Amino acid sequence: MNKGNLVHILELIDEEASLSLESVTPDKKPCVVIVGGGAFVLRDLTSRPSTHDIDVFMVDERLREIISHYPEVNGAVMAYMDSIPYNFEDRLLDIPVKTATVAFKTPSIEDLAVMKLYGWRPNDIADLTSEAFLEQVNWDLLDCLVYDDNEAKASALSPRRYEEMVSVYEEYRKEYRK
Repeated sequence: MNKGNLVHILELIDEEASLSLESVTPDKKPCVVIVGGGAFVLRDLTSRPSTHDIDVFMVDERLREIISHYPEVNGAVMAYMDSIPYNFEDRLLDIPVKTATVAFKTPSIEDLAVMKLYGWRPNDIADLTSEAFLEQVNWDLLDCLVYDDNEAKASALSPRRYEEMVSVYEEYRKEYRK
């Protein structure tokens, strides 16, 4: 799915939500947090033109059934909670999609980077080495999220898993931080 496809699906979810949810005000929109390749494509952070699905990391309870109607949406990524810095909610960013009912968000690009450092699969490497990502990443914030005891380390499933991610990061950082 390219960015246009992804945006279209988000707009359809928003339309369905606007028809079925009552008493939603602009300041109290139900939230959906998108991660993975979909977040990178929607935020123009990757050279990959498409992704296979939309990974929903967190979703307002009122939207669960609506989202389940869309097979392109993967709602089972909460299992990766240990691969995102602990305080990621403080850094959520709006996805620039015009919606009436739903607030679509992604973690900061630095939070997304930590998640991809834990995976370090070919698509993760492509995303983290893309020119668009490298131009926008805040290396000081990424360093903080990787090394601060209250961020990635605090949410790690085990010390070994955290240490493996740090090792990947240190090699990545040597090559790509300018």
